Amino acid sequence: MAHGGDSGDNPVHLNVAPMVDIIFCLCIFFMCSFQFKQLEGKLESWLPKERGVFVDKVSDPILEDIRVFMTWDETTGETIRTVAARRVNTNEELGLRLLEVINKYRMLGRTDTPVIVDAEPRVPWTKVVEVMDICKLNRLDKVELAAPIPGK
Repeated sequence: MAHGGDSGDNPVHLNVAPMVDIIFCLCIFFMCSFQFKQLEGKLESWLPKERGVFVDKVSDPILEDIRVFMTWDETTGETIRTVAARRVNTNEELGLRLLEVINKYRMLGRTDTPVIVDAEPRVPWTKVVEVMDICKLNRLDKVELAAPIPGK
């Protein structure tokens, strides 16, 4: 005997080779007939629609952003804040300077210009959150954080 067991253990002789062939053919059939979702050439993303690569030329572009640059001075242990190339020392001065710059943008018709907070990695988070709070107090709701410079 080929199976090497006692013939009394299995009273019914069953040939499983045709059953394996049928299951294999069914597997091949279902694999070929199954429709996969086409993902080639597509990438699902939710990007802002008002930014990016434009085909049309933008008329009268504004080349500078409203950025709050924050650097850390190790000698004094304080954060240096700069808005539109002017250093601001107090929170009130920062709020007034931001309103002054944002009003210039609004007069040009740019009502959705965000305030970008660009802080060095050494600047404490409390100072960054403080600048964001000043923006919210002055009803500047579009506040963004700048990405760190690669390699630094």
